[in-house]
Amino acid sequence: MSDVATAGVMGAAQRVKDSAVHVWAQQKPMNEILDVNAYSRPVSFGDATSRMQKNLNYFRINYLVFTLAVLSAFVLFHPSSLAVFGSIAAVWAYVFAIRNEPLKIGDRELSHRETLMGMSALSAFIIFMLTSAGTVLFSGMGVALLGIGAHAAARVPDDLFVEDANDQKGFFSFLEPPSRNGQVSSGTV
Repeated sequence: MSDVATAGVMGAAQRVKDSAVHVWAQQKPMNEILDVNAYSRPVSFGDATSRMQKNLNYFRINYLVFTLAVLSAFVLFHPSSLAVFGSIAAVWAYVFAIRNEPLKIGDRELSHRETLMGMSALSAFIIFMLTSAGTVLFSGMGVALLGIGAHAAARVPDDLFVEDANDQKGFFSFLEPPSRNGQVSSGTV
């Protein structure tokens, strides 16, 4: 691998690490999530949806971690899906990190964007059409959403402090780590 490609991979890995550390630090404590005294049956559908709206905003990092844990468990308990995802990850690593020469179809050189779109389409086709890995993902997502929905509807959010600053920047603003000089970077996620 060339020095430029190595530097690019290392830079991307550092950005992913910074984002992951930033997101992980925003988790709410488990004693807030599991506080037995904070649960009650909603009195109406409107009450349930209001609770869900507040809890989804407040516990979004915890719900994201829960979803990733459930999806990971589903994939680990289905070894064929694990093999499919591992193979796809290996192909992505080869195409984007290991190859030194540009990807060509016939005599035409593909741009980075065309390669990315083609790899995405091929990966989606393999996951959802050729294997049962897509079913495993949908099943895991269903279980995760069921658990999140039950928690968000039953948890009374009266004692929670919901920060409005992140709401104004967008739902996925929590993914964007602060820049190196202490201010939030200007890019959108």
